[in-house]
Amino acid sequence: MGSKKDFTKDQVKVIVSLHKAERPMREIDRIVGVTRRCVQKWIRKFHMEGSDNTRTEKEPGRGRKTSSRTVNVVKRLVDGYPQITARELKEQNPQLLGQMSMRTVQRCLHDDRKFRRRRALSKSLTTPRQQELRVAFAT
Repeated sequence: MGSKKDFTKDQVKVIVSLHKAERPMREIDRIVGVTRRCVQKWIRKFHMEGSDNTRTEKEPGRGRKTSSRTVNVVKRLVDGYPQITARELKEQNPQLLGQMSMRTVQRCLHDDRKFRRRRALSKSLTTPRQQELRVAFAT
């Protein structure tokens, strides 16, 4: 139906503090810039929990194995040597990437750093005739 808007902790604190100061909801929603329904929701949550806890529900799924530090290190290594494969990257950094699978390293490169797997362009070799012409030009 509708999309869930993420509130900042500051907005929630302002809503709760204005409610504690006994301001009307119409004034609170005008000051914060949200709908009256959102103000009602946060005030109800404040009354139920007894505090202005701004913690939202925990996101589902398993936590990430790669930290932002790990992703930045991988980015630096790939920027320095763009031809490196995920397998070589994992073998060169056993302490950093040793516990991760190959697929996780590839996903780290692809999803987090936007590096795409590309095949190198093939370039034809010079023919003997071209080599002679180049030597003649150089001399």
